[in-house]
Amino acid sequence: KKKLINENEDSELVSLPGGAANPGHPVSASPDILPFDSGNQNTAIDPVQPLSCSTDEECGDEEFCYGSRGACLPCRKRRKRCIRDAVCCPGNHCSNGLCLPIDPATTQQARVDATAAVTLGQENSTIQPHSKRPLPSRSQSLKGQEGENCLRSTDCSEGLCCARHFWSKICKPVLKEGQVCTKHRRKGTHGLEIFQRCDCGDGLSCRTQKGNHSNKAARSLHTCQRH
Repeated sequence: KKKLINENEDSELVSLPGGAANPGHPVSASPDILPFDSGNQNTAIDPVQPLSCSTDEECGDEEFCYGSRGACLPCRKRRKRCIRDAVCCPGNHCSNGLCLPIDPATTQQARVDATAAVTLGQENSTIQPHSKRPLPSRSQSLKGQEGENCLRSTDCSEGLCCARHFWSKICKPVLKEGQVCTKHRRKGTHGLEIFQRCDCGDGLSCRTQKGNHSNKAARSLHTCQRH
């Protein structure tokens, strides 16, 4: 008796001329609907033992993985119930719970969109190296402030010069009157200093400190003085 019930549940609705149903088969509201992922085991089992699976990719081209049974089942044909695209046979997709034919125009448009996206990506990758060139920003257009790195004095703001500090060069203040300066006796010795000073400002020169000097260190002290 149980076997008879299962056979009745699995029966398909066969259409006859004129739209009448085959009297030899009971009519079901939805005879071809699988209880997807519901856990029911009343679905008729195929004569050939289906392959076990966990994903659709593990099944054949015209099969899908039925989750609750973990088995590969034949794909659903047009106008059959579905829950995802993989359930429908090739050439169809799942729309509003039914397997419907894929619109060629939609497919073509999708291909065009995909091609355009790839082309645009390639163009962007080609243009990208040029776009990486740094554009002059407002901060870059401003001159360097005291303590900022520089290559030459023109990189620094007014009243500053580019002088060596350890193994790099930074913007330092131009010396004012009375400040200690470095007197370069030989040309070229300027580059040997690790802590380099700027030159004296306009109208000043680096000369020996005036006054009576009792020791050699005081006599060798130079300051910026008026001409």
